[in-house]
Amino acid sequence: MDRLWVASEHAGTGLGSRLLEEGERLARELGATRVKLTTFSFQAKTFYERFGYEVAGVLHDYPPGSDYYMMTKQL
Repeated sequence: MDRLWVASEHAGTGLGSRLLEEGERLARELGATRVKLTTFSFQAKTFYERFGYEVAGVLHDYPPGSDYYMMTKQL
């Protein structure tokens, strides 16, 4: 997953969920068996966890006051 961003005015509409699910569907069609993405603690970590993504690595305090996560999911 390279980029997934939803404008704040669309938050809570299900748009992000639909985009993520469609991206995963397309990845499966192309033969992918895993997905890797990165996010920050102030962004969408909990969103991805709701879809089964797990933290594979973390840089703490990067940038200062936040954490940077690499997350993966088996498709």
